[in-house]
Amino acid sequence: MLARRFGYAVSPEPAATTTPSVLAQIRPPMEYARRMRRFLIVLGAVMTVGMAGFLAWEFRDPAVVATSAVMPAFSVFVWLMERNHRHSSGALTGPEASELAPILAREPWQVWPCRVEQIEAHAMGATVHVFLLDPNENVAAVLKTRLQHHTWASLTDGYGVLWFAGDLRFGGALADPSDPESPTHPTVSYAAPVPASTVPPPGGNSVIAEELQRQAIGWVFGTF
Repeated sequence: MLARRFGYAVSPEPAATTTPSVLAQIRPPMEYARRMRRFLIVLGAVMTVGMAGFLAWEFRDPAVVATSAVMPAFSVFVWLMERNHRHSSGALTGPEASELAPILAREPWQVWPCRVEQIEAHAMGATVHVFLLDPNENVAAVLKTRLQHHTWASLTDGYGVLWFAGDLRFGGALADPSDPESPTHPTVSYAAPVPASTVPPPGGNSVIAEELQRQAIGWVFGTF
């Protein structure tokens, strides 16, 4: 684990044990996805049977009746649209929450000094590249994520300390431990890995970076 090798703080327990509140953030989108999946399965079955019955009564032609098979395809289409539903706040989608659940249950929080640059602005936050910095202020890894407004606004000049849980090669959960709206409940977002060679390196400020490194090394995990 790079964070431990660099001397940055790592939580002694898995993320979900260290901060149980994160589970409350991933459950709603997972439950929404499950309910929507069940609803569409029932809807597809009912509409298929209903349409097949109507066509059989109206046309009595097997070829026409067979067109009722399009209803399951319609349900699948709606499900594919809804499974990536994201609330306007920028909260997790169902697939993102499902992927993060085992990571949060297994992996500890790693504390990283970061440089963050905006890719796209949103009404409730921003899509950003997060550059995780090593002790020499070089980029150790790059992650792409969608930060909610309070997190993006708290990163003065694009610098801050964020928590990461997962494998830097494959992505994982990124959390803001200093959410002003809920200081003891870090806000979790899904972070995907980005090849560093495809992203221009960020500008730097050695004074700020050194202070963030001290925070990352000396971070003490409390009980939430």
